[in-house]
Amino acid sequence: MAFPSRILNATKDSLELVSRELLAGGVVALPTETVYGLAAIITDEMAIKEIFNIKNRPFSDPLIVHVLGFNDLLKLTKLEDDSANLVSQLVDAFCPGPLTFVLPKAGSVSPNITASKSTLAIRIPAHKDFREVLLQTRVPLAAPSANQFGYLSPTTAEHVLNSLRGKIKYILDGGPCEIGLESTIIDIAKGQIKILRPGAITPEMLQEATGLEVIKYRQMATTDPSAPGLFKRHYSPNTKLRLFEAGQNAPKEARIAVIHMGKPDNADEHTFWLSENGDLTEASKNIFSVLRRLDQCGYDKIYCEKAPPIGLGLALNDRLNRAAAKFP
Repeated sequence: MAFPSRILNATKDSLELVSRELLAGGVVALPTETVYGLAAIITDEMAIKEIFNIKNRPFSDPLIVHVLGFNDLLKLTKLEDDSANLVSQLVDAFCPGPLTFVLPKAGSVSPNITASKSTLAIRIPAHKDFREVLLQTRVPLAAPSANQFGYLSPTTAEHVLNSLRGKIKYILDGGPCEIGLESTIIDIAKGQIKILRPGAITPEMLQEATGLEVIKYRQMATTDPSAPGLFKRHYSPNTKLRLFEAGQNAPKEARIAVIHMGKPDNADEHTFWLSENGDLTEASKNIFSVLRRLDQCGYDKIYCEKAPPIGLGLALNDRLNRAAAKFP
């Protein structure tokens, strides 16, 4: 069934409208500080299944559940005292914000949300409009990225409309996403912090906040991910994407676009950059938007420079490696 999809400014009336739609079993797109999410209340099985149908997402890929605070997180998970203390410490340091925990799930959580696994991916988002919807619905929301599965993540309401036009009624416009990359995902089993997916919360930040060993992320191919966003091929444009190392020059070919982290010398009309001075925070915010724009320009290939493999560069390179893996 096709809907006349509408982008709504984040007013009091529209926040109430999307909250009512969610409580009635609908699926709507909401802004977060990371990327736009395709949201449904976790207590409606049909709505949860509809998320997968709309995105054409495999049920083997678990969803992230979004809650207002630590107490709501505790209701959906089963934590031992030591684990609860560590989660509380991390919540105090980084939440609300772009940090997702993979924790033992409570029995009330639908297996469709967790891909029938015993763990739940859960986070406390920071975006004020998403939090207002959580306040109004009073129900946690499952919300993967609001796009077709495997395609570039949406960081504006217009990106969502371009991907999901006719499949959802409402897209709440909260402006461009502040971070532009999906959340950091961590596992805290065995008294360690293991990064499953890198993001804006870096290993150095986690170690400084807790004093614990942080097992840094290592990308592996998988068809049975333990958390969202871990498929080898993901976040991909339709145009063939190739990567080159930081500081090197892209190969010279006809009908290609070249993306650099910072503005290069002697840039031509087919040269683009993610930040004037190579700032990785700005580059992360812009990467999906720039790739989307170039994907519509008719280039045969897009070459993109990798980020320096430190801090936020780890997350940027993770998304780029997965995006390029579609094209052998």
